[in-house]
Amino acid sequence: MAASTEPDIVDETTDELDPETLVWSFGYGSNMDVDALAKKKHVNIVEYTPAILRNYRLAFTISGIPLVEPAYASIVADPGNEVHGVAFCLTAGSLHNLDKVESGYNKKEELFEAYDGRKLTGFAYVPRRIPKLDYTPSERYLGVLCNGARRAGLKEEYINKLSQIPIYKLPDWMKKARDDRPSPDSLKEITVEELSKHDGVKFTQWLSCLGYVLSPRHCYFHSHIGRDITTRALMQYHGISLDDNDDRGHPPYPLLKDLSHKELECNMLVGSLSSS
Repeated sequence: MAASTEPDIVDETTDELDPETLVWSFGYGSNMDVDALAKKKHVNIVEYTPAILRNYRLAFTISGIPLVEPAYASIVADPGNEVHGVAFCLTAGSLHNLDKVESGYNKKEELFEAYDGRKLTGFAYVPRRIPKLDYTPSERYLGVLCNGARRAGLKEEYINKLSQIPIYKLPDWMKKARDDRPSPDSLKEITVEELSKHDGVKFTQWLSCLGYVLSPRHCYFHSHIGRDITTRALMQYHGISLDDNDDRGHPPYPLLKDLSHKELECNMLVGSLSSS
């Protein structure tokens, strides 16, 4: 699901398990991954189970970040259809945390059916506006959904259906721009100290990624300015909490020879987006 930046976190470890304040939610996108809910979104999950939400279909109507994460999951009313996901019971403090992260959605009370036959009343996050378009998710994001569904024990038939959803393809002009870039060895060396001065206040804004220093006309994330974002992009790719583990752009940096093709791809996309 879509996430806002820098949520106001409640310490869920001190959140009492009062049965009167426990709430059920239905996760159908990245919230099917209960490990990520706990570690990245600070949600204290009391119980979870595979479940079905009827008369809806899974869609990708929440526009995301161009070139990197073009779409996030949503659900759209569709009589006779159904969405499989993970019903999870969370505490009041965790609900506060999750609402902050999922601020791009509204909550709607729904009845969902657990695989074990229980009828559970809770809420699902739904689009704030009536969806007009379906977008195409990135390979990384769709992988998050499939992996979360698999770990949660969703039916194999549904996981196969998820895995066959078309993924976003990088446009040819972006591929050409990447192929035409100069070798880092042919460029002037920039120190971390010099880079940090270029925060867009006194000096032109700069950022660096994969050994390149870029001077963006526009940057989607202010936190990327005046620093290296290679490690931060890797954490995004692997679903690690960015703000909890941020290196602030300081070395040591990942070695390019140690990165997989998909890790390099994610970094190049984030770097391209930030320098647009």
